[in-house]
Amino acid sequence: MCTLGLVSVGHAQMGGMGGGMGGGIPGANYGGATDPSNVQMGGGFRVIPSIQVAERYDSNVFFQAKVPGLDRSDYVTTVAPQIRGLYGGSAMTVNATVGANAEYYAKNTNFNYVGTHAALSLDLSPMSNRLWEGMTFQVRDSFMYTPQPPSFLVGNQEGDTSNPFLNGQQVGRVSVTSNVVGAMVNAPLTQTLSLTGGYSYGFLRFGTSEVQQAGALLNSSYQMFDVGMSMQLSLQDSVTLSYRESSFKYEQASGSSFTTRGGTLAWMHMFSPSVTLTSTAGVQVREGGVVGSSSVPATASSSSGSGSSITPTGGLALIWKDRTTSLSMAYWVAISPSYQFQAQPLLTNIVTFSVTQVTPIPQLVGVASVNYGRGDEIGSNSVNAVSYTSYAATGGVLYKFTPQTLLNLTYLYANYDNQFGATNNSFDRHVVSIILAQAFY
Repeated sequence: MCTLGLVSVGHAQMGGMGGGMGGGIPGANYGGATDPSNVQMGGGFRVIPSIQVAERYDSNVFFQAKVPGLDRSDYVTTVAPQIRGLYGGSAMTVNATVGANAEYYAKNTNFNYVGTHAALSLDLSPMSNRLWEGMTFQVRDSFMYTPQPPSFLVGNQEGDTSNPFLNGQQVGRVSVTSNVVGAMVNAPLTQTLSLTGGYSYGFLRFGTSEVQQAGALLNSSYQMFDVGMSMQLSLQDSVTLSYRESSFKYEQASGSSFTTRGGTLAWMHMFSPSVTLTSTAGVQVREGGVVGSSSVPATASSSSGSGSSITPTGGLALIWKDRTTSLSMAYWVAISPSYQFQAQPLLTNIVTFSVTQVTPIPQLVGVASVNYGRGDEIGSNSVNAVSYTSYAATGGVLYKFTPQTLLNLTYLYANYDNQFGATNNSFDRHVVSIILAQAFY
């Protein structure tokens, strides 16, 4: 899971409607528990239409700090239709979604918009198994367009926090287009030893800004690949030694790309069929850096992130899933790109917690999620160093009238503190939502 986690998290974090904290309907993930169209895949072809209708109070639709005379609160109505296609055959399985988010703002009617999202999960393991016995091969892709740029995933139960675009950075209200695609493979060499590998590519592009931004927004892209060996030590334990290389590029800042390469050792222990712990530790060497940005000319202080440095990477992930509880706790440290103020590599620390809990009341489920992210410019003592600190929490209840009809009540609080020299962009949000979801099957 740790070796190839970036590919899977790309799908999980960017592909679902409303999953990113800061955009869409909060509380729309939790392992698919809040999406009635996310049914167990069977054989044959199946199409499941669904729709979510929501009403929310949002204390900060601008995603900005308080300004005298500016009323940041609004009441927002959301209609989000979606079509899910499922296919299970002898050669592959397919799980694909495409949908839209239409939002109407009671006060700021100029914010009304229609966003889109699409995701594809393709498992070619049945086909690859014919070529190489025991081989698994998966491809995933996700696309998102929204004027509410996300910062975290609400309800992340994957236990993986390595998506470089969703580590807690939050910008003001601006249109965002993002796509993440990846593939991963596992090929057994012996009964206990396997070859692993993966590739991932993604981009983040900013469009028209509906509010004045605190600093320049930087389009960026990345690609990563990793290769390693996994050994099954026992029925409960396995270890994976892997090598990962990545490159990050900024479109507006010439010469500001940087690369990372390094190795990790991961250990996964299964305490029981319900509880799994994965720990990863390693180092990465960052090379390259900044010679300037689109908004700040190159100076000795603004290029302090150039050259090379050695930083830690790794984390912990605890997954608990039984008949009544689905829980994930994870911590991760890695390098990610800054996409506001100035093109810089950041050392990021991410903490996530997510739980769904069946209550004694029939068909009533409790949901909760906590996210924390901190990013600091690597190796810079400059007064213009880029950094951010973000945290957010969501809690609510989900009632199932039928397997096809769900009602979700949630509350979200988020706080963001972005720093760039003397520029400080700090704000918070309170969001109360009521969401009705209906699938047709």
